[in-house]
Amino acid sequence: MRAAVILRSGATPALDQFADPQPGPGLSVGTLVAAALNPLDIAIVNDQFPFRRLQPPYIAGYEAVVQLSDSTRWYLTDPPAPYGTLAELVPVPDSAGFPVPAGLDPGLAAALGVAGLAGWVALDYRGHLQPGETVLVLGAGGAAGQLAVQSARILGAGRVVGAARGQALEQAANRGADAVVDLADDQTVDAGLAAAAPDGYDVIVDFLWGGLASRAMDHANVGARYIQVGNSAGPTATIAAPVFRKLLTIVGYGQARTPAEVRRAAYAQLARHALDGKLTLDLERTRLEDISQTWEYLQAGPPRKLVVTP
Repeated sequence: MRAAVILRSGATPALDQFADPQPGPGLSVGTLVAAALNPLDIAIVNDQFPFRRLQPPYIAGYEAVVQLSDSTRWYLTDPPAPYGTLAELVPVPDSAGFPVPAGLDPGLAAALGVAGLAGWVALDYRGHLQPGETVLVLGAGGAAGQLAVQSARILGAGRVVGAARGQALEQAANRGADAVVDLADDQTVDAGLAAAAPDGYDVIVDFLWGGLASRAMDHANVGARYIQVGNSAGPTATIAAPVFRKLLTIVGYGQARTPAEVRRAAYAQLARHALDGKLTLDLERTRLEDISQTWEYLQAGPPRKLVVTP
């Protein structure tokens, strides 16, 4: 079969032939319909993701929608090594797949996984968002941030504020944010956060971290929940002690550490709302045969979610 093969850690995947996966007890083989790409894919290939360490040669790709022989479609992550999702055929452990509803765009169904679950699970399972509360999404312009903004609205937030940089602000606003805060000008961030929610924030979902974390916490209400999801603005932050005396709860989200039943239930909710048109995302579709060029594009930070089809 054709697959995006990694021959050494850190390398760009190249289209090549790879042995077909074989079905067995508890293991089916599906045909690729659509694979979503994420920064996580780069981290895995660079051997920077501790929960998926692979020895070359192997196939790149962490998540996808596949179709089984009975024509049902399933979303899955983390297929058994040395296989990945960027291949014509993908092994699917019986316990690993989440059903994809008929009629749901498979590209969007794939994108609802890593990116969609991050926001939904952070808000619902980790942040315990309550109806009417005010939510701040730090990093609202990316795919995960846009889906988090929409998820907050679906889960009953009274006000949703998206913080991002430059053109990404428009994307956050288009996904339903009541207000946006431009993070590009360091001098105006605090004033922007205060003006967007004068009564403060009850739940903060953070895809950025770095120096922005403590500034967002300064605007959190007493008893607020802060969910740390990503760190694209920097892996470290300095937090002043008085922040904790607000009784602020700081927790993390990681897909690999979230119980499977929580992820399965959350994905079903996301898929249902996507079918209803309440969750949308701009996709850029590419072909498996162009994976090397697409990978370089992924590393550069594309403006839309990348989805690979056979």
